[in-house]
Amino acid sequence: MAETTSATTDGTHQQAGSPRRSTRLVWAIAAAALVAVGGTAYALVGSDDADQSTPSSEDVAGSPISPGGAITPGGASGSCVELYDLQTLANRDIVFDGTVQVVNGDQVTFAVNEWFRGDQIPEVSLSGAEGLGGLTSAGPTIGLEPGTRLLVAGDGGFAWSCGFTQPYDEAVAEQWRAALSG
Repeated sequence: MAETTSATTDGTHQQAGSPRRSTRLVWAIAAAALVAVGGTAYALVGSDDADQSTPSSEDVAGSPISPGGAITPGGASGSCVELYDLQTLANRDIVFDGTVQVVNGDQVTFAVNEWFRGDQIPEVSLSGAEGLGGLTSAGPTIGLEPGTRLLVAGDGGFAWSCGFTQPYDEAVAEQWRAALSG
């Protein structure tokens, strides 16, 4: 079998497929991949000229941020199973105004101040503390210190994040009351 050689820029000869040629190929592929990733990131994030203003309280109705600071449609992450709004709130089995009593691992026990939908018991324990109190892509974290008052919605023993559980706000509580009465 004959060896294939090629001339290099310094006048020496190199065997085909040698480490020097392979290194150049690796760098070329890496550069192309970097350009592709950068272009994709730019397309997803958008330009610096995009409106990055924070909505005021007057903008809340059409805003991705509710008065309680929770992510709502338009600002919700891909991690949310269902986007929060008053119509999807009606899909939850339990909805209440509660105060955090105890957090034990992923379980949160609430003293229920008012039931909007559910069992009408004075205390309820739900899973989901790690998603509510931890850093997630599903929206801002929720304070789970004992004594924290929250509006909570969930199903199957689980408190939903993504705006379904949010810091207590009387105006939002009134919206929940109105949406779920009837």
